[in-house]
Amino acid sequence: MIEFDLSKIAKHTGGRTPIKERGIQWNEHYHEKSLGLKKKFEKELGPGGYFRWEGHDSTTNSDYYVVVGPTLHKGMGKAFFSGVKRLPPEAERKGNSYSPYGEYFKTMKAALGYANEKWGIPTPRGTPNYTQNNLQNVDISKHVKG
Repeated sequence: MIEFDLSKIAKHTGGRTPIKERGIQWNEHYHEKSLGLKKKFEKELGPGGYFRWEGHDSTTNSDYYVVVGPTLHKGMGKAFFSGVKRLPPEAERKGNSYSPYGEYFKTMKAALGYANEKWGIPTPRGTPNYTQNNLQNVDISKHVKG
């Protein structure tokens, strides 16, 4: 059996820097489609029912967006989604949809907390803590992922 002196083994420091640690300045920003979702969810659910932020990562020269809002989940039914997506370069965007990846939650507060912890999104003040019960009368299209 070979033994190693762990104090002499180099620690792995490579890999990608987590998004939260890249110094991205997140700004709340809505495009035509996302503004429609914001208005719809704020009307049917209430203020603070949907959020979208954009930010530029200067370390990779890439734009990202983060969404937090109502969605449908196969196992949970109506739930809240918190997700992020790197956008293609501005010249390549042609009004296409770019689905984010992320996690599903039972409460809006948990979804916002995840976005803050994972990507450094500023948590909006005074946001009600909506739960799955609040989503009962909210119409959520099958294609909405956040």
